Amino acid sequence: MKCSKLLSALLAAVLLFGRLPNSVHAAENEAPISSINGSFIQPWLYASWDDERWRAEMEILKETGIDYLIMGDVANKNQDGSWTVYYESELDFLDGYFVYNAIDSIMYYCDQYDIKLYLGMGLDTAWNSDLTIEEGLSANREYMERCNRITTELYERYKPQYPDTYYGFYFVTELYNTYYMETDYGTQLYTDGLDEMFTMVIEHCNSLNPDMPLLFSPYVNIFGYGYASINVDRFTEFWTQTLTKIPFRDGDILCPQDSCGGGGNDVEHLEEWMAAYRNAVDRANAARGTNLLLGTNAEMFVSPDAYRMTSPHGVNYVGIKTVDDFAKRLEIAQPYVDTLWCFAYSHHYSPYNVPEGFHHAFTEYLRTGEIEQNPPTPPTIVKTEVVTVENAPHLQISFSGMQDDTEVGQINIYKNGFLYDYLVPGVNNGKTGQNHAQNVWIDYEFDTAKDSAVYEFEVVDVCGNVSEKSAYTVTPQNVNNGAELDSGTPNTDGPTAWEHDALDYLSYTVTDSGVRITGCEKSVTEIVIPDTIEGKPVTVIDWYAFENCKFLKSVVLPDTITHISRYAFVHCISLESINMPASLYAIEQSAFQDCPKLNGIQLPSSLAVIEQRAFSECESLTDVTIPQNCKQVGDYAFFACADLSTIKIESTDTEFGTCSMGYIYQSGYCLQTGFTIDAQKGSAVSYAQENDIPLKQDVLIGDVDLDGAVTVNDAVLLQKYLLVQEKLAAAKKAAADITKDHTVNAFDLTALKRMLLT
Repeated sequence: MKCSKLLSALLAAVLLFGRLPNSVHAAENEAPISSINGSFIQPWLYASWDDERWRAEMEILKETGIDYLIMGDVANKNQDGSWTVYYESELDFLDGYFVYNAIDSIMYYCDQYDIKLYLGMGLDTAWNSDLTIEEGLSANREYMERCNRITTELYERYKPQYPDTYYGFYFVTELYNTYYMETDYGTQLYTDGLDEMFTMVIEHCNSLNPDMPLLFSPYVNIFGYGYASINVDRFTEFWTQTLTKIPFRDGDILCPQDSCGGGGNDVEHLEEWMAAYRNAVDRANAARGTNLLLGTNAEMFVSPDAYRMTSPHGVNYVGIKTVDDFAKRLEIAQPYVDTLWCFAYSHHYSPYNVPEGFHHAFTEYLRTGEIEQNPPTPPTIVKTEVVTVENAPHLQISFSGMQDDTEVGQINIYKNGFLYDYLVPGVNNGKTGQNHAQNVWIDYEFDTAKDSAVYEFEVVDVCGNVSEKSAYTVTPQNVNNGAELDSGTPNTDGPTAWEHDALDYLSYTVTDSGVRITGCEKSVTEIVIPDTIEGKPVTVIDWYAFENCKFLKSVVLPDTITHISRYAFVHCISLESINMPASLYAIEQSAFQDCPKLNGIQLPSSLAVIEQRAFSECESLTDVTIPQNCKQVGDYAFFACADLSTIKIESTDTEFGTCSMGYIYQSGYCLQTGFTIDAQKGSAVSYAQENDIPLKQDVLIGDVDLDGAVTVNDAVLLQKYLLVQEKLAAAKKAAADITKDHTVNAFDLTALKRMLLT
């Protein structure tokens, strides 16, 4: 009985320790979010603010609990070599580039409202990010020297006058998850370069005032298109090494952008990457004996796609994150961080700059922990007319009648069943007055003389609630329908049921050798890809074709497919089933990485190549057989496949890469408990022996001491292991994992005792 109680207590302690970094921060932040700690602010935004506007804006910040601001744009070097300078500098290299003094005003009003200010130290927008070669290092030495000169000038000018308000230094350069993180060698070179950059700045800050903290705000781009590392394990190792090398002080802050506004990350992946930052900060602090803090910089804007980013026809598509989305990301980050920041409250939520519903709904959330959930209503009146724009006739649609309890934040426009365009409220950029969602839209691709189309309108309010759709059909006969928007007489219909075939969703390229599938509509949930298109066989799923199709559950590939290319289905987080065609030759790099629901994969005998990380983070895979003809299984190919307990290898000469199977990441790379390899001879057996992975035929479940029988001695050995009195080798852990959950715990001991009693 005493042993049983002691075992339970020790197991509880072990379980707690296993998640200690997260649970400690969660315990410190159990209360609902009631405030934001800090925000960024842009000098061009407040350039025209008078005293009344300044005071109104500062009151808005105080309503959210903001006690800190960052003004980073003190002096920016542009791509053409010129500078944009927001203070009256006497430095020679800034001469002639003064715009206006943006620091005097913000210092004064921050001082008036007891808000602490971090000031930037200069930004070279063309900074040389190649820190692995001397050319890049040399360029950045000059860059850091100029940053130090700017910092000195600002410090000597403003610290004596505002000793409490001028609080800290902001390191402006934004780092990201570069491909250098992918290898140990690249990580070493890059972190050495960052160490040199930061050390130059930190030593200079110490010479001015060692008590003023430094804050910096990197970002991630997990939808990286080849130039960025998308591997959270490599990312964690990189930041652990970086933060351990650089001489950060107590109170300095790593405040990463959550990157969900800029499109580099999303809510579904945010927790995983915040946990990676937390892991790295904790490990670095433990190694260096420091207290570097971790924050989050929640992005409040929505970046459009590449085409809309160019503002075609003068339309601004940069939107504002709805309150439910913004709040959700703060809630996800809170258990991992020491402080909550955002970008940028005055720009995106101030009621003097954007629709006032954003601020009112958010402050209500801070006060009550609740967000209004009533959906808006769609437009009821549609007016169509032909207008001359850009010297050509175009269809203009105006609509009214939409209503909401809070305020309209966005209007989505569907054309013939697909999301086609959207309207967002603009930002006043310093002007006083409201700026509501637009209600006039032009279809530049509609031929007013011969086209017909069904348009559907969907309203999203500032809280993220979505209306039903209303529809209106436009033909050449009603392009000028004469409707009056204020008539009060509805002229719209309900949503339309659409039936689309696969080619409505897919984009493709026809080549001499066949058809390559190059892209897919992101809203698709299931798709059957045809075997021929335009009379030619479909042979390749191209790079990034289905990347981040987060609603996609099922795919049927034709037997004509020979290659599933790099990143083809990466981040398809809902994908459950896909067939592997009989003609398939290669599954390339990261093709199915981060498909956590994917299961039931049967690799065909034709398969010759499985490249690096092809099935990494496919947590639901349970049974995999590597076929006889497969010659290569790349680095980390089946990395972090949590439910994959055994891989069968039919070939005797397959080449296996680093950690190609059987590995997970837990503050470092380690073997997955209970994993075995089913192979009789050849290279698979050698891989198993080199990596201390047990062969399936050598493991008798329950035979913890590996003596060929399941006896009471196995229960004693397992109990000693659980009491941290005995270590177990990989083969013994595989035998002890009786419940097949890849952990060895009290449940396995209980199961073993039951085996002995039957």
